[in-house]
Amino acid sequence: MTRFSGSNFRTALQPRSVAKYAFQLAIIGIGYFALANATSALAAFYSSAIPVWPASGVALAGVLVCGLRVWPAILVAAFAAALPAGFPDAGAADSILPASGAAVGSTLEALVGGYLINVWAQGCRAFDTPAGVLKFALVVLGPSALIGALVDAGSLYLAADAQVESLLASGAVRWLRDAAGALVVAPAVVLWAVGSFRPFNPDKVLSASVGIVAATLVGLIAFSPLFEHGALRSALAFLVPLPLLWSALAGGERDTATGVLILSGFAAWGALAGGGPFSPTTPDEPFLLLAAFMIAVAVVSLALSAHIAGRQRVEIKLRHQEHILRAMFGQSSVGIAQIDTAGRFTLANNRFCGMVRRSAPELLQLRIQDVIDPADLPQLANPMRHALHAAEGFALEARHVLPDGSRRWVRNNFSVIADSSGAVRHLVLVAEDVTDRRRAAEDLQRAHDDLQNALGERSARLAHTGEALRIEIDQRKRVEAALKHDIAERRKAQEALMESEWRFRTVIQGVTDYAIFMLDRSGTITNWNMGAQRIHQYAAAEIVGQHFSRFYTEEEQQRGEPARALHLAGYEGKCVVEGWRVRRDKSLFWASAVIEAVRDEVGTLAGFVNITRDMTERREAQASLERAQEQLAQSQKMEALGQLTGSIAHDFNNLLMIVSGHAQLLRRRLTDPKHLQAIDAVHSAANRGESLTRQLLAFSRRQPLNPVITDLKERVEAVHEMLVGSLRGNVQLKCDIPDEVWPVEVDIAELELALVNIAVNARDAMPGGGSITLSARNVTLKKSDGVDQLEGDFVFVALAITDTGVGIAPDVLPRIFEPFFTTKALGKGTGLGLAQVYGFSHQSGGTVVATSTVGSGTSITIYLPRKQAIPVETVQAPPTQPMVSGQGTVLVVEDNAEVAEITASLVEQLGYQTARAENAAEALNRLQRGDKIDLVLSDVVMPGGMNGIALAQEIGNHYPHIPVVLTSGYSDVVQTAQSRFSILRKPFQLSALEKSIREALERGATREDGERVLQFARWRGTSGQQ
Repeated sequence: MTRFSGSNFRTALQPRSVAKYAFQLAIIGIGYFALANATSALAAFYSSAIPVWPASGVALAGVLVCGLRVWPAILVAAFAAALPAGFPDAGAADSILPASGAAVGSTLEALVGGYLINVWAQGCRAFDTPAGVLKFALVVLGPSALIGALVDAGSLYLAADAQVESLLASGAVRWLRDAAGALVVAPAVVLWAVGSFRPFNPDKVLSASVGIVAATLVGLIAFSPLFEHGALRSALAFLVPLPLLWSALAGGERDTATGVLILSGFAAWGALAGGGPFSPTTPDEPFLLLAAFMIAVAVVSLALSAHIAGRQRVEIKLRHQEHILRAMFGQSSVGIAQIDTAGRFTLANNRFCGMVRRSAPELLQLRIQDVIDPADLPQLANPMRHALHAAEGFALEARHVLPDGSRRWVRNNFSVIADSSGAVRHLVLVAEDVTDRRRAAEDLQRAHDDLQNALGERSARLAHTGEALRIEIDQRKRVEAALKHDIAERRKAQEALMESEWRFRTVIQGVTDYAIFMLDRSGTITNWNMGAQRIHQYAAAEIVGQHFSRFYTEEEQQRGEPARALHLAGYEGKCVVEGWRVRRDKSLFWASAVIEAVRDEVGTLAGFVNITRDMTERREAQASLERAQEQLAQSQKMEALGQLTGSIAHDFNNLLMIVSGHAQLLRRRLTDPKHLQAIDAVHSAANRGESLTRQLLAFSRRQPLNPVITDLKERVEAVHEMLVGSLRGNVQLKCDIPDEVWPVEVDIAELELALVNIAVNARDAMPGGGSITLSARNVTLKKSDGVDQLEGDFVFVALAITDTGVGIAPDVLPRIFEPFFTTKALGKGTGLGLAQVYGFSHQSGGTVVATSTVGSGTSITIYLPRKQAIPVETVQAPPTQPMVSGQGTVLVVEDNAEVAEITASLVEQLGYQTARAENAAEALNRLQRGDKIDLVLSDVVMPGGMNGIALAQEIGNHYPHIPVVLTSGYSDVVQTAQSRFSILRKPFQLSALEKSIREALERGATREDGERVLQFARWRGTSGQQ
């Protein structure tokens, strides 16, 4: 039965499939129509009713062979055959409904019959067994023919006002003729359509020809109207079974079905002509007799043929098995013989004949008692009687007498062969020549006897040394007992070895965590366990017999790693390796493999055993642990550096404030160029000290940033000239940043400083000149990309600076981001440039990765997170206002007397009057006394329990008209107050101080939320620009 799935449907639409389908429809439709018209024409010629409808057999055979999809051909052909001869001229409207009913009935009859036969009787194989033939007949006689008859009768009832009795009679006739036609025609068509045509066999062709010719002669003489009907001719009808019996016995199902078809055809011809054994006595009698004849002949003949063919197939199979067993019996390496209950040999293989030195014909004339030494026969009698009575086997060691009179010790293992009733009919003995073993035992016994004699003689000679003699005798007895025990255990050892091997195989097969398999000396796999199947994904049937090198990668195969592993294991006894291995689906896994050499008793290499374990997860876990440990160590290092930097930043910047402030004061007073040059050097040194502190804070991520949404392409173009200025003339800077690069959120000043630091390091790595390429790309990172220390999003902009310098050594590369680490000469670098890059990238939510090849150059890539926002446009700074002389009193709050003095001096340089306070309490006392104070300039870190931030809050609460400007070298507390107060960072420039005081006085006592933090202005030249 044809079933259509998606793939079958696509296949069916191919041109070749469509052509085949059309050919099937044409053959079935033409065959049905031609056979139906021939039947109708023959009935019209003899002016008789149609006794059988062979077209139903064609329709049923078409469904069984081609499937249900051929129903259109049956429907169209049945409709065309049912139309009257004069259609459409005469009574066209009245003939359409009966013709449609007949066509639908014939189609449903074939479809239902074909479906049920496919489901219940194995389809086209229904004729292989008698049960299948019976099911086929039941389906045809039952639902198949009945459906066609009922639909035909129903259509006649609807087309004309017919009596029920006539409709039932018409339906019964339709049922019998369709059933007879299907039972006779369908088997022959199916068997010829699906049967295999074996090579030409003259005997088979002759047998088939005899059957067909005999059926034709019997049918022609007994049934055809060509011969006159007589008594002798009627008697020939009883010879019908003979050709069918011949076909069943000498031919097969196909020849039998063909004979049935021929005989039924002649019988139907005779019935139509009104002659033969089916001569009518009533109008319907010949058709009933014919239908019964055809059904009986078809069913019985086909069932008999299927039964005989089945027996022949079983007989062929048994002969084949017998041939195999005889080959195994004859080629066995042990002696095997069969005896009857009297002991007479009935079968013996070559090995047994060679063991007793007799030929097989000679041995079959003897009994088992004739070949056993008469002295050993009593040992055979009782066990044999017990075996025949209890149907149990036994074992016997006895001497066999050879034709030359010599004896051979043979161990015979007897087993019984019983019939279905349990009675023993034969005994099978498996013989093993144990003469050599017995001789060894006898030699041992003689040695024992000799030893006993020697011991006796020695005992007589050494009677006076009785104690020593008894000790020696005990030792000899122990040796004797050990030898006897060894002889007794040898027999058990073999059985124990077999059991041990079985247990070993069971254990090995049960291991699933390890791939354990055996290799021969060339590396071919000979054994495969379940663990190997799980890890390598090969079933045993797929991999046994293949070379184990298929598990290695192509690179390792090209290097000869499989052969090297076998050679090493064979030379040293074991080879332990780790590496990537390939599974069946071409995926890789990290394996730990041990290959051990297996040697026999004499030390000859027999093969290898391979034990492989999948270490992929463990390796990934170890790598993750190492990365986590590295990250933890780096984090601890950053934390320690941050704490150190934070603790010294305040005091260090206070010292720098003193130096920088005095330098600014002196520069305003001195006029000598030499003195001014010295003052500039002092001021520059103070700035470099402040820069070192800021880079340390950036590296340890303790310096607050001012991040903004930035367009990288715009920022790189803006800083391009500054980068070029930091390079030499023989170093070329190239920029490759596309317009579609995503925005990032960074501190612009820190970004520019990071680019300068990387560019300077790249310049120093190219003393002979070269090129630096600054590029940016949008990237999506995965865990497998190997970029560690990333948190959150995995969508980044990769900003890469690549040089063509000398490169970095592999042992130096992991340390380049450490603070104060440098490979430059003393005084050529501080070791903080790349440390600032590291701190900036991590504080911006990204990371930095360095790759280098010695002699080829270095690439440093900063990964910055993508931001879904519009970049902030760069606002042009307003022009610097000229400093004007100030008015009013500024209260300077500073606990460090030197810092307070220089701060007050700088304020006085701006034209303001100053007052001092050492702490917050003293400052509040001045305000409470009503001192005329216009602005408070306070340090953040002060003793006394109240710092500068608390002081500013207190002044804001009680004296809101007095503005406050805070100053700080650095403090963690500052970060909590940046969004609420203006902070001037030490060491500050005079211009920055003037601007802060002026803006604070202009705001008056009003405070605005979200004041920006005043960034420290780097001293540039003598202008004091920020």
